[in-house]
Amino acid sequence: MINVSNIFVDEMSWEDFFTKNLQSSISFTLGPKTVRKGRLIIFKRSHYYIQISLMSLKKSQETFEIPIPFKTEYYPEENLIYFDYRSDCLIENNIDDDIVPIFKRQIAKNSPSQYYNKILEIQTLPT
Repeated sequence: MINVSNIFVDEMSWEDFFTKNLQSSISFTLGPKTVRKGRLIIFKRSHYYIQISLMSLKKSQETFEIPIPFKTEYYPEENLIYFDYRSDCLIENNIDDDIVPIFKRQIAKNSPSQYYNKILEIQTLPT
């Protein structure tokens, strides 16, 4: 079994990114929509999810979960990390071309997540 939670660019995992940015203002953007924004209070890994607690601008604490990404990309100059949930990240180049459509169809059928086949952008905000 492949452990995809430890794949990262520029030597920073998502755990290190969140640890580095504790108490920082942070935004979560999925496509063109900002889904969450606030100060990162705490996070923890819980099975296949990351539980995140934010202090919102209205001074209320909010806890939510996001799935552990298939792949991450970190950009230090922007203090930005991409959580990639696209099915293409799971498919290696040497897989038989006949299997790929079956694989994608099966994943799509069993994936009710709003993150499926999208990229979640997580970035710290200027203070």
